[in-house]
Amino acid sequence: MDLEALEEAELVRLAGPERRPEAFEELMRRHHGRLFGAMARMLRDRDQVEDLCQEAFLRAWRGLEAFSGDAAFYTWLYRIARNLVASEFRRERSRPNPRLSLDQPLDDDGASLEVAAPDAADPAREAASTERRLAVARAIRDLPPDFREVVVLRDLDRRSYEEMAELLELPVGTVRSRLHRARMELKSRLGDFFDQDA
Repeated sequence: MDLEALEEAELVRLAGPERRPEAFEELMRRHHGRLFGAMARMLRDRDQVEDLCQEAFLRAWRGLEAFSGDAAFYTWLYRIARNLVASEFRRERSRPNPRLSLDQPLDDDGASLEVAAPDAADPAREAASTERRLAVARAIRDLPPDFREVVVLRDLDRRSYEEMAELLELPVGTVRSRLHRARMELKSRLGDFFDQDA
């Protein structure tokens, strides 16, 4: 059976009620990069992201028989991952001196917080562009988790408001409001940095 050719609903059926691991492996193959990228934009280090991504897939495998199919598989998987990230945020707040590691690029599967490509023609502009990207990445990572999540989904992942509302299980109006407040917070944090160029 060519699993790559199957529709997602059929893979879910094979992986869930029939408990065929190869079908679930195909679901993982299809969604790992996307989930890893979404989580990497919210968490602080690559190892943590990989661990929580694996945990999300493990929980999905264990709970797949209960998956109703009312939402897309990725939406359901993202909600599992989001709950794990929220738990991690709670643990981080209780730890003394949480570490922020923005100096290491994550990898090629969409996990880095690239905002704009540097201008290779002018070394001074390239340095300023790199500094600006790092400042934006730090500002996003320092946002409260609810704000960080909507900024990542809208401005980095380019999700529609409707997709965001489904993923976050919130009304569209709440998503818009939260995004507005998050952008205002970013503007406040980055205002001095960008005013230097004026």
